[in-house]
Amino acid sequence: MIKIAVVDDEIDQIEQIVKIVSDFFSQQKIAFEIEKFSDGETLLEKSSPYDIIFLDIQMNGIDGIETASHLRKKDKKTALIYISNYSEKMAVSFSVHPFAFIEKPVNFGKIYDNLYDYIEYIENCNKKRCFLFNLYHGGTITIDIDSILFLEYIKNRVIQLITTDAEHSITGSISDLSEQLSKYDFISPHKSFIINQAHITAFSDNIQIYGKYSVPVAKNRKKLILQQINSYMHNHLLD
Repeated sequence: MIKIAVVDDEIDQIEQIVKIVSDFFSQQKIAFEIEKFSDGETLLEKSSPYDIIFLDIQMNGIDGIETASHLRKKDKKTALIYISNYSEKMAVSFSVHPFAFIEKPVNFGKIYDNLYDYIEYIENCNKKRCFLFNLYHGGTITIDIDSILFLEYIKNRVIQLITTDAEHSITGSISDLSEQLSKYDFISPHKSFIINQAHITAFSDNIQIYGKYSVPVAKNRKKLILQQINSYMHNHLLD
């Protein structure tokens, strides 16, 4: 189910977008749900996230840029599609990471093009095996599984997520994450660590990750971890 919000202070504009978006997803035979909002404040009162938000930049009350700025503090995943009369607003909108920018007047061609792009984006993300994490300071982040090196428990429900090019503080249970990530060939050599076997470069008393990090192996887990690594290597040599 694709959850969509349309935010605009012009009723006619809302109805036009809703009609076009409804026709698109109906043609694609994709389940969807649309909610309509006449201002950014009402949107921000909603606790449930949306997959796509069509957001007018010029609105009464807080404008679309400010609305998106508040939204991004709790939701990094939503695809924001801006609607505006003014092309110069495009540069400003980049500060809150929009998915697309549509100049008025909108029409089905402009919206269809961006919705096709969204479907392709989701399909590519699924192919990459993405995983959604809860950020410690609020919001979420979607990470390509293959880019994750390891996760390290820091303190109560605070976990450091290390990828090939960034670090993120996330929140959750290290044991729950270990179970969820195990299907992606992640293992837990120590109660405070979860590692991606794809990035192991050496193994002894410690495991070397990405040729850069060293992760400890608990004595009572060493035999199991060795078996898991051997099994992983064997299966991937056969791929």
